[in-house]
Amino acid sequence: MSAVCRAAFLFLIPFSVLGQAWAAESESPKSDAFGPVQPVRIVYFVTSDRKPIQGYDERLDRVMTEVQRFYREGMQAAGFKPRTFGLDRDESGRLRIDMVQGKLPMRGYGRDDAGRVRDEVREALAKIGVDINRQTVVIFQTLLEWDGGKAVEIGPYVGGGDYRAGTAWVYDDALLDAKSLSSKEPGGYYGQPCSIGEFNSHYIGGVAHELGHAFGLPHDCQRKADQPRGSSLMGGGNHTYGQELRGEGPGTFLSAASAMLLACSQPFAGRQNAGIRRPACRLSEFEAQAAGNSIVLTGKVVAEPRAFGIIAYDDWKKIPADYDAVGWTCRVADDGRFRLDIGELRPGESQLRLRVCRTDGTSQEYAFDYTVDDSGKADVAPFQYRIPLDEAVKAYAAGDRQRAASLAGQLQTKFANTPEVRRKAIHLRSLVDPPTLKSLADLANSKEPVSLSSVKYRDASVGWGRPLADQVLVEPPGQCFLQVGGQFYEYGLYAHAPASYEFELAANWKRFQTACGLQDGHDGSVVFVVQGDGRELFRSDTIRDHKLRTVDVDIAGVKGLKLLVENGGDGASGDWGVWIEPRLTKDGGGQ
Repeated sequence: MSAVCRAAFLFLIPFSVLGQAWAAESESPKSDAFGPVQPVRIVYFVTSDRKPIQGYDERLDRVMTEVQRFYREGMQAAGFKPRTFGLDRDESGRLRIDMVQGKLPMRGYGRDDAGRVRDEVREALAKIGVDINRQTVVIFQTLLEWDGGKAVEIGPYVGGGDYRAGTAWVYDDALLDAKSLSSKEPGGYYGQPCSIGEFNSHYIGGVAHELGHAFGLPHDCQRKADQPRGSSLMGGGNHTYGQELRGEGPGTFLSAASAMLLACSQPFAGRQNAGIRRPACRLSEFEAQAAGNSIVLTGKVVAEPRAFGIIAYDDWKKIPADYDAVGWTCRVADDGRFRLDIGELRPGESQLRLRVCRTDGTSQEYAFDYTVDDSGKADVAPFQYRIPLDEAVKAYAAGDRQRAASLAGQLQTKFANTPEVRRKAIHLRSLVDPPTLKSLADLANSKEPVSLSSVKYRDASVGWGRPLADQVLVEPPGQCFLQVGGQFYEYGLYAHAPASYEFELAANWKRFQTACGLQDGHDGSVVFVVQGDGRELFRSDTIRDHKLRTVDVDIAGVKGLKLLVENGGDGASGDWGVWIEPRLTKDGGGQ
């Protein structure tokens, strides 16, 4: 799943960030790549010890109709046609809802059991010929429990998917009803006692928000200029949904960034027809300029199918996660040219994630780590070298060694005064033409430290991809370089959990020294373990941040060394563990 988390009445005002020409068109990008829209499927998941909540069918109809309205008006306010997702209705117009009986009682499910619930739904729907892997599905669960006037969230409350299909896990409750959004009557609960209207703001907002993740929408925060409109749905808008109906605030709106991603997504524009070629995208003539407290990006997109828009998510690293990522958008002209203005820069380190949106619903992402000084001026150097560096890595990943070496050589020359780029270019050239791995047996008499990324291992396995030395798996918008905490390292082992590397030491070494951490750009949870002859010599705490830890272990007399990376107990998603500069020494030195 591409987006997971923890959701609106709309101010219909001009949306200037798309540009006057774009807003004037007031229509979605032209595309003939789609067929009929497939409706969002609604599932009612009832645990084995509960019964369907009275009136669920009519209430959920009103809830989904309200969310449907929100997206429709949000798309129109952002300058697109008033298009929304479909709902499956019977001949009388009633919402079709698939009932699924859970295998366990309520307390048998936990907050991390999204996979378990989905598997049970998948099995049940498969019996009636429905493949939920090809559907966008909202699962309303009877997993919200009232205890002494408090509403306790028992089961999963998340969403994930992409432009084709996805799943949202949400709750049903007797109080859940779009008709009650305006209510100021007491009786609700969300963290504390609240009105019934506030209860529905949070939980109907939650349906809209998690459904957004099922559509592939990431988090994004409202810009300062948008604050009079309320909160962005994919930021904190799940908590403010409908509050304007009670006179308690401006409510929630669909951001321009979210609308742009939805414009050609299959739930909004229709499923792609067969025969479309594999999407391709390239940025050319790409330039970045610092202009006051802004960055101006210009260039040309060469894409097939064609690109119609670009989104930039500006994510300040000072705030964990991506809820504060501010979205900026622009139109791509018919000749592929664009200009994107990114404002409201914040001093310190940030990551700008650029997404090029194509008319088939797909998008290409580029990521730029950059800094802003105390005066608000951005260092735009990373924007100048990231694209050519990505091209070099892409050529390497595709097996085009000659082109990768050539592009790396050009980078090494052009950015000779930029140490990190020069180092990465040199390192990439070494990966293109790697030295032969050595045997530890042949190094038994060496008095120098030995890097474990330069020797043959006895056995190895990783949870995603394949074992790799001095690099990580290439996944867009990533690169192949080992990086933790913003620091690049030449030597190490890629170890996505669950991972294992085994080495035959033959009792020839005294100490094992290394650093370890989570690869930048991946927010998982991992545990690093060192074993010697089957005995545990070291176990780290669960690591969820991107800070490097050092390890120094006595391995005197050890014949077999095993390096393990385990997931942190919440599944292996995002668990990109890396061993950094792992080495064997004879005397405990060798730094």
